Amino acid sequence: MSPAGGRPAGERRGRRPFVLNVRSLRSRPGTRQEVHLSGAIPELSIPDSQVPEGAEVRFDGWVEATLGGVTVAGTVTAPWTGVCRRCVEGASGTVEAEVRELCRDAGAAPAAAIGLGEAAAEEDAYLVGPDELDLQPIVRDACILELPLAPLCSDSCRGICPTCGANRNRDECSCEPATDPRWSALASLGSDDAGPETDHVPGSR
Repeated sequence: MSPAGGRPAGERRGRRPFVLNVRSLRSRPGTRQEVHLSGAIPELSIPDSQVPEGAEVRFDGWVEATLGGVTVAGTVTAPWTGVCRRCVEGASGTVEAEVRELCRDAGAAPAAAIGLGEAAAEEDAYLVGPDELDLQPIVRDACILELPLAPLCSDSCRGICPTCGANRNRDECSCEPATDPRWSALASLGSDDAGPETDHVPGSR
C-alpha cells in the first residue's frame, strides 16, 4: 500500500535520497538516530576532478536532536575521476570525508549571526525544518572540499618525457635528462684547460 500522497516511498526517496523525516526525533531532544543514505548528486566537480554523473554518494553516521536544531555527524564517501597531473591520463579514487555539523532551525537567527545580517546567516548555515532534514547540502560540500585539486593516477607515476612526449609509465625512452641552461656558464668553468700553474719564487728569473 502506498503511503499518504499516493507515491511509493521508494520513488520519493529515489528523487530526494538525502531527506530525513525528523519530526519524531525532534520531539525528544538528546535522541540519536543512526543513518545510512545513498544516492546521486548532480554536478559534483572542480576544475580537475569530479564525482561521475549518476555515481552513488554515501552518508553513514547519525543525527541527534538538540535544542534549536539537529547535530549531524558521519562519513561521506564517493568515487572520483580526473586527469593525472603528471601523465595527463585518467585518474580515479574515492573521496572520504568526516563531517560534523549543527543544522539550526530555519528562521531562528543564531547569536553568532548578530551584526552579520540575517541574509548572511541564512546563506552560511545548514537548516532543518520541523519535519524534514535535507542532508544533501552537507554531503555535497564535503565531497567538493575533498576532491583532489591536482589528481595523481598513482604516487609512483613517472609522468611524460618533456623531450619526446612518451608516457614513461608505459614506454622507455633514451632522452637525456633536461639540464637547466642557467647552470651552463658554471659548468664551462670546470672544463677550461688553463695549463699547469708555476709557482713564482722570489728572486728567480
